[in-house]
Formats: sequence, structure tokens, C-alpha cells
Amino acid sequence: FSAVSAQELPDRKNTLATVVKVNDYFMKKYPDYRTPSYNGIVRPSNIWTRGVYYEGLMALYSVYPRDDYFKYAYGWGDFHKWGMRNGNTTRNADDQCCGQTYIDLFSICGDSQLIRNIKTNIDMVVNTPQVDDWWWID
Repeated sequence: FSAVSAQELPDRKNTLATVVKVNDYFMKKYPDYRTPSYNGIVRPSNIWTRGVYYEGLMALYSVYPRDDYFKYAYGWGDFHKWGMRNGNTTRNADDQCCGQTYIDLFSICGDSQLIRNIKTNIDMVVNTPQVDDWWWID
């Protein structure tokens, strides 16, 4: 048997160029990382609706490090005081999503203040008996 590919993988250089173009569009459209998300209702920018963008930005930064990417992500975390919408006792994954970016930034700069809140929160979740927090995860 031999492996057969249904299609060729896209060219790495073209893929990166497209990802950079899309991200740069987002950063130009939303230059102020403090701006709440709006999709019919106003939501703080440190919940999942914006947090997933920052996870992607950090993934892009890991393969294409640009200072403006780092500053945009760092400024966002700093604006939110490296915290979650409902504080360190939240059990809501929508609130905890921002923590992935805080951890990624910590991995780069080593400042433990960036992960103090998310670590406190996740330690609390792990060390309490409640197990039905994330029933909606897909």
C-alpha cells in the first residue's frame, strides 16, 4: 500500500502570505484592542469571541514573529489586567479562553504576573469537586 493524497497541500509561502494578509486586515479594522466585541450584543474583548482571535495571532507569531503582533496581544492582555471577565472564580470556559494567550505571552517574556490570574483560576477548577462546568463544549 502507498499513501495517496486527494489533493496537494497548499504552498507554505502562499499560506503564510494569506494568513498575514487576513490578520493585518483584522488589526487595521480593530486597531484598538480595548474595543469590546459586538455581534448583536456588546461583549468584553477578553471572552472567547475575541480570545480565539488572539490564540490564532499567537500561533501566527510563533511562525512569523512581528513586533506589532506581540504588542497587540500584550496590550490586550495588559488592558484586561491579565484577568478574565468574571474574575478568578469563574468556571465559564468563555471567560477562560483568554488564558491561552496569557500563557503564550508568558512563554515568550517569562513574567509570571501574566499567568497569575489564569493559574489561580484553573487551580481552583481542578481542585474542586464540581465536574459539570463545560457541558456545552463541542
